[in-house]
Amino acid sequence: MEINVDIGGTFTDCFATENGTVASAKALTTHHDLSQGFMTAVGDLAQAFDTSAEDLLGRTSAIRYATTLGTNALIERTGPRLGLITTMGFEDVVPVSRCRGYGEGLSIQENRNLAKAQRPEPLIPRDMIVGLRERVDSAGNVVMPLDEDEVRDRVLDLVDRGVRGFVVSFLWAFKNPEHELLVRRVIEEEFPGAYLGRFPVILSHEVSKRSGEYVRTSTSILDAYLHRFTGDKMSELRDELRGHGYAGSLLLVHNSGGMGGLARTTPLKTIHAGPVAGLYGSRHMADAFGYDKVVTTDMGGTSFDIGVVVKGSVRFYEFNPVIDRWLVQMPMMDLKTVGAGGGSIASHDPYKGVQVGPRSAGSTPGPACYAQGGTEPTTTDANVVLGYLNPDHYHGGELALDVRRAERAIERRVARPMGVDVVTAAAAIRQVVDNNMGDAIFKEVVLKGYDPRSFTIFSFGGGGPLHACGYADVLQIPRVVVPPHSPVFSASGAAGLDLLHIYEQSEHFTLYNPLFGTVFEDFPAIDAVLDDFARQAEADFADEGHDATEIVYQLELDLRSGGQLYVTTIKSPVLRIRDKADLAAVLQAYFKEYADRFGDFALTSEVGVSIETLRLRASVPRAHWEPQDVPPSTGGVEAALKGSRQVWWRGLGFTDSPIYDYDLLGDGDAVQGPAVLEGRDTTVVVEPRWTATMNQHGFLVLDKEESA
Repeated sequence: MEINVDIGGTFTDCFATENGTVASAKALTTHHDLSQGFMTAVGDLAQAFDTSAEDLLGRTSAIRYATTLGTNALIERTGPRLGLITTMGFEDVVPVSRCRGYGEGLSIQENRNLAKAQRPEPLIPRDMIVGLRERVDSAGNVVMPLDEDEVRDRVLDLVDRGVRGFVVSFLWAFKNPEHELLVRRVIEEEFPGAYLGRFPVILSHEVSKRSGEYVRTSTSILDAYLHRFTGDKMSELRDELRGHGYAGSLLLVHNSGGMGGLARTTPLKTIHAGPVAGLYGSRHMADAFGYDKVVTTDMGGTSFDIGVVVKGSVRFYEFNPVIDRWLVQMPMMDLKTVGAGGGSIASHDPYKGVQVGPRSAGSTPGPACYAQGGTEPTTTDANVVLGYLNPDHYHGGELALDVRRAERAIERRVARPMGVDVVTAAAAIRQVVDNNMGDAIFKEVVLKGYDPRSFTIFSFGGGGPLHACGYADVLQIPRVVVPPHSPVFSASGAAGLDLLHIYEQSEHFTLYNPLFGTVFEDFPAIDAVLDDFARQAEADFADEGHDATEIVYQLELDLRSGGQLYVTTIKSPVLRIRDKADLAAVLQAYFKEYADRFGDFALTSEVGVSIETLRLRASVPRAHWEPQDVPPSTGGVEAALKGSRQVWWRGLGFTDSPIYDYDLLGDGDAVQGPAVLEGRDTTVVVEPRWTATMNQHGFLVLDKEESA
């Protein structure tokens, strides 16, 4: 038995596999204690396997957990009081934030008015930042030694000011960490582990080995800020699981597209881990079933997550992502999130019209129709009023929806200010949500250099298939695919994740110098860095119980054309660069990626090329979960027909529409729109001029008729 968990803002999703048998469960997320919602979902899984929760956990070998703990701690600013120790003269590097801290992490609309933008509230105030007289140069040579007595004095000063954790970040420490290690030794001598006042110490060279003192320092600060909170909560969860009979390992999903044990996971790797699992699952499904270009859309109760998957490209990775309002150095699968979920709150602005999101009702109190105290109208309330959601069948019938409460909420907050009836207001809410999602997808795909119309949409999450035809119409994309187990697809994506560790370091190697016409020949220098990465990988995987022969490596390179500011990342066609043939292969791969991204005319190979960062991905592959084949249709699509009800359609108004049982569709069954397909935890809306066809692999493929 293996259990995969994705905790979202509204629902906690679980997906379990055992000897080819699969089961899924959803429970409302309990934000005050995430383990409660998790254990509720485990109880539902136990019922599916006809056993108790204790027996289920007792025979479980692994739990893969995608957590939002780090995200919540950042939003709520509940981290510890930290102090920063850096090189004297550079104390203001983080507060100045490259003069770009005003805009990082803001929406496009907010960036258009930077004059009114504010810097984020610092995680470490300026009076908690101290400088020490020391200097290491860019080659790693000690120019000015660090005085141990000065370190001790500055540390004690910070403790007296209330510091309860330290971040140490010196210039070029990733080239020579001698001074950072000295600071940690002094702190541990002053406050040993036996003391109650022992403090965590985060060294920047252990967090990131890339150049750029500001980003390396901000990465270390975020890691330290989340360290104790995330570690304590995860340890509590592990202890609770042990108390319920679980004896296996607790693996955390990483936003790099892999996973690792609790002891080998930094807090930053858990940020956005749930949506990343869905993106990774989409990538595997796309590779397995022949989809070359896919845009993934995960609509939950709180947010709408967008990812791009292109076969053979690294453009779905972001190597300098912005987390909250801070730029960090960390390879992360590239996702964009907009506030367009089932719980997104709708309102009316007299100047802007109907607005939806980013505020969300979440799981508590939830949409007005949940009848749990919510009074503000949401996307879910609009879908109930329009007839898309069955009030008696929501969440498998376990959560009855109150249509009247939804109507009253929309009437008060949207319909009355607009001067229209409730149905017109609900239709406007749904249209705005579809437009918001379509616009967000358009920007994400186009900014990566692609035409959205050449893509297929993968739609999943509890609300994705409910709106998929709507945002596909906005983009003029004629095909949408709803994958198997779409309501818990992100959790099922975690079932196929490999154990993964990424090692990277900034190193400058000029591959071709146009001034002198010389070609790079110092191949042992590159080999030495990669040998060090390989040794680290073998040690890390050995601690997790894996032999060196199980490790699979992939080399990635950040390359820069001469005179340019930005780098282009490529997957290297060779694992090691040991001769001119390997070098030629790398250059050809770079020129191809550059031309594909920016156009053939933008490529000028004569200006020279240099390596800026070496990155080695080390993974231990696992057997991927594969969807079970759907049996051929026997009684035809009529066998899945449940009845009909009044549903509102654009251009048609309320129409008596067929309702089908999604779970009874067989291979080859096709449903013509307008129609609604109801599953236990999802609803698929098939709009007019769309056809939904179930294939043998469990994919529901929605195709739009070609217009005249």
